[in-house]
Amino acid sequence: MPNCMKRRLLYASSQAYQPKMEMHGRSVGWLEPPMVVRREMAHRPIDLALVGRVPEGVVVAFRGSLPPFFGAYEDDGWTVLLDWLNDANSLCVQEPGFAGGVHLGFAESMRRLWVDGEGELGVRHAVQAMLDQTLLDRKSRRHLFVTGHSKGGALANLFAWRAARVGAWMDMPVSVATIAAARAGNAEFARAYAAERIACLRYELTSDLVPHLPPGRDTPDWVRGVARTLAPKLAAMDYHAVGLRVAPVAHAHAKGHPHQRWAGSRRRILPSLLGRRGLGLEALLPSVLKAHAICPDSGYDRLICQGEGCDHGG
Repeated sequence: MPNCMKRRLLYASSQAYQPKMEMHGRSVGWLEPPMVVRREMAHRPIDLALVGRVPEGVVVAFRGSLPPFFGAYEDDGWTVLLDWLNDANSLCVQEPGFAGGVHLGFAESMRRLWVDGEGELGVRHAVQAMLDQTLLDRKSRRHLFVTGHSKGGALANLFAWRAARVGAWMDMPVSVATIAAARAGNAEFARAYAAERIACLRYELTSDLVPHLPPGRDTPDWVRGVARTLAPKLAAMDYHAVGLRVAPVAHAHAKGHPHQRWAGSRRRILPSLLGRRGLGLEALLPSVLKAHAICPDSGYDRLICQGEGCDHGG
């Protein structure tokens, strides 16, 4: 039985880190190689999205933050540093095109990716190009799927908000699946997002730090402790997650535990380590990275869609 769309969006989120590579057995199902949209800050390519067609519609997958080990990817240490500094630019501001307050660094990334560059399409016109191609060959449905991991999940939510308000796309369903997404906006943004025509699932592991950042009123104390260690002002912020949360539950396959319905839906260890002398955040890095990973056999790989009791195949 073929993988369901939610699981293939996980694969697309993975491929966004290495656009030229699609792993055997983890196929997104592209009808043709996806378009790669890259944007730079200070001449370093810190923002990237894949835009392509599958039989079910158009997929937009946003890359997350570059991993903090230099040399593992094509990007050098300065690019990784700039990418993380962009993540840290977490001032909540009112930005044109969004309701409520949004993360300044993420909003800037979306602004760069949305518009066309020099001879290169931005994500808005890349999606339109895919829809125009579908009018010609009828190989794909008119449906927009948006995904991303980590920072990419936050960008997916910002893009979905803007896409849902494009006049030419008002007839097109917008389905979002974010994986370990950072938070993109405040309570006002979250309320406006829930009122839009966006069907959004957000996948989170309880042991993962990133989905709680930047912090909000519902952020666990252990995450606030980390935030205070990194930057005291960070712990005082009030960001809100969006979408329907999907997390591991005990006895996921027990009777009465349905998979999360999606299409058409519009519903809205660590503290003790921090307290020890001689142990810094570097002692936490391996476990934090493991909890946040989306590679094969990771926690997120087991959650989507296997761990949620999904049995709907293609």
